[in-house]
Order: sequence, then C-alpha cells, then structure tokens
Amino acid sequence: MGFCAVVLLLCGAIFAQGSAEKNELVASYPSTKVSFIIPYSAGGGTDSLMRVLTTAMEKKWGQSVIVSNKGGGLGQVGLTELSQAKADGYTIGALSNLDHILVLLTGENVSYAYDSFEYLGAINTTANVLMSNDKTKFKSLDDMIVYAKANPGKLTVAISGKTHIAEVGLLEKAAGIKVTCVMQTSGGESLKAILGGHTDLAVMDKKFVSQVAGQGVTTLATFAGDRIGVIKDIPTMKELGFDVATETYRVVVAPKGTPKAACDAITATMKEVSGTDEFKATMEKMGEVYRFLDQKQVKQKLDGEYEAMKKLVADNPTMFN
Repeated sequence: MGFCAVVLLLCGAIFAQGSAEKNELVASYPSTKVSFIIPYSAGGGTDSLMRVLTTAMEKKWGQSVIVSNKGGGLGQVGLTELSQAKADGYTIGALSNLDHILVLLTGENVSYAYDSFEYLGAINTTANVLMSNDKTKFKSLDDMIVYAKANPGKLTVAISGKTHIAEVGLLEKAAGIKVTCVMQTSGGESLKAILGGHTDLAVMDKKFVSQVAGQGVTTLATFAGDRIGVIKDIPTMKELGFDVATETYRVVVAPKGTPKAACDAITATMKEVSGTDEFKATMEKMGEVYRFLDQKQVKQKLDGEYEAMKKLVADNPTMFN
C-alpha cells in the first residue's frame, strides 16, 4: 500500500472516530442535571417563556433542568455568571436580544463581550406595548403625545430594560416629546407600577395586555412593525404616524467554547420540543408568537441588530445616561 493511501486511511479513521464521538455525545447529552440561568427576576417575559421551554427540555432529556433567576444590571449579573461558567454544556441560559446588545454597547464594567457566548437558537418573536394608567385619561397615543408635548418630562413610564430605553427614546425623537423613565427589575415589577398608579405609563411585553384587562389600564400602541398575535387589535406606532418599530425575542446561549456537539444537541432539542402543537398552544395562551431560529439564523439576526443599535447609540449618546 502506498504512502498516500495509508495517509488517506488514517485520515478516514480519525474522521470516523471524531464523528462517532460526536454522535455519542449528542446521544448521551445530557448525562446529568443542567443549570439554566435566567438573568432577570421572576415574572417577566424572558422568565415565563424560558420556564415553559426548560420544562419541556427536562421532560425530553429525562434530566433535571435547574432554573435560577439572577436578576440585576438589566441582565448583566446573570450573564456575567454564565460567561464565567464551565463551558461543558451543563450551564446554559437565556437572554433578551436588544437588552443584551444595549448592555454591551452602553453598560459599565461589563466583563463579557458579544463573542463570549454560543448563540444556540430562539423560539419566539414578540413586541412591547405602551400602556397608560386610566387616571391619565389617555384613550389613545395621540392623547398622550399632546399631553407630553405640553408637559415635558412630567409623565413617568415604568421600564425594565435597555430595550425599553431605546424604544422610549425612539418614540420621544419621533414624536418630539420628553418623558421620565422609572427603571424596574422586571416586567412583573413594571406591571405592579402601572396597576398601582405609581407611574403614568409602562412599556412591557405584549403578554401583559391580557393581564391588565379591566384593571384601569389602557394599551395605547405596540412597538411592533406589524400587528401580531393576540394584540392584532392594538395599533402600531408606525400606523399612528411615528417611525418606531422594534422586535423582542429570547435567545438560549452557552459559554463560549461549549462543545459543538452539546450545542447542536441543545438546539435540536429546542426545535423538537417547541415545534409540537401542545407547546405552540401554550405559547399562544401566553401571548407569544412562535418562530424558531437555529444557531446560524439567530446569530445573523443578532449581528444585524448589533450594528443597528451601535448606530443608534452613536447618534444619540445621551439616550442611555
């Protein structure tokens, strides 16, 4: 047998061994419990959706998925811990797309970078809405705009992330108004603020629309580019004449360097469990719109948003102060 033939045989054997090891890891993963970090307080949009997902993954795997909420710093506390975790596939977590990007672009003492994570996939698309407590007597977005123009900075708005800061800032610029943001630790806390009349307005995930029905709160508009899901009756900012359109989705991530086989196994499990009729029905009841993105798709989408937010921050340097 010639030298080249021997080399080819050896290469083939090594490739086959590598493929076998990968298949074995995919088949055996996970072999023990998995820790799942949610970098927000309990009760918000990210927490609610990821708990449904992790419950389904746990059932599929036959292994415990231990969920822990590590709120603080608009996701920074939890993601710092996740970025420093052992990259073995047994500590993973989630993030909200624009909050993550904006913390990286505007946060202080951020110890991780955009490439500190493996982006494994997403299962939803959603949008935030602008609500008002009925004590304001606003029946429409136009009512709010008229008042805000006459009373710069007087209206208070509960927010729970840098995505909300960007959305409020975009609306302020588009409408020529000024409001005062009041930061909360989660969507659940913003809900308490608006229901209790502690703030005039709130920016929250659309899933909260059904929760405020009949409780003295009016949903004025959605930040979505198009009407979606259970809020199809809520007008968009763009429909009402304001050039503001954003999207929110939650991304499952792992520390950079997590073995590709483990990453692939997680992505495949996400796709399988979220694609069932039962899972989609649960999402619909939550007010979520199902949309699966794999590793390549979610990374491409995040890359585009990163560049767009980078420009927004550069053009509006005081927006996040």
